[in-house]
Amino acid sequence: MNETEPHDADDRRALRQLQGQVEFVSMTAELLTAARSHVRILAQAADLGYLAHGEVIEALRALIRRSRRTRIELLLPPEVARDERGRALWDLAQRLTSFISVHRLADEDAQQPEAWLTADGRGYLHRAQAERLRGEGSLLAPARVRDLDERFAALWQHGAPDPGMRRLHV
Repeated sequence: MNETEPHDADDRRALRQLQGQVEFVSMTAELLTAARSHVRILAQAADLGYLAHGEVIEALRALIRRSRRTRIELLLPPEVARDERGRALWDLAQRLTSFISVHRLADEDAQQPEAWLTADGRGYLHRAQAERLRGEGSLLAPARVRDLDERFAALWQHGAPDPGMRRLHV
C-alpha cells in the first residue's frame, strides 16, 4: 500500500468552503473530471456564471467523451431555463440531448432556494441560498451525496422536460 493513499483519501473527503465564481469553477471542474458517468445539477440563476464557464463546459464535454453511458441531469427553475448567462450550457445541452437531460422544476418547487451538483454518488457541491455564491463541497462524501440525490430524484419526478431543449428534426 502506498503511504500517500490515506492522505489522498482524507484530502478527497475534506469539506471545502467555497465562495465566488473562481472557487465554484475550480470545484465543479474537479468534480466533473473525477466523474465517470452520472452528474446531477440543480441550478439557480447565480450558478449560471460558473456552469457556463469555458473550463466547466470543457469538463462536461470531456466527461461525455469518456463514456457513452454518461448521463447529466440538469434541473432548473422555469425563469432560469433560458437565461442568457447560461448560453454555453444551453447550447451544449441542446446539441447533446442523448447525454444531457434538462427538466424544469414544478411550480410548487420553483421557489426551492438551494443549488447543488453531485457526481457519481461520491462528490458534491452545495449552496444553501439561491442568491449567494457561497457553499461547500467535497470530492468524497457518499452519505451527503445520497441525501442530495434522493432530494434531486423527488424534484426531478415532480418536474417536466424543458420544451426549449428538444432537438429539432426537420
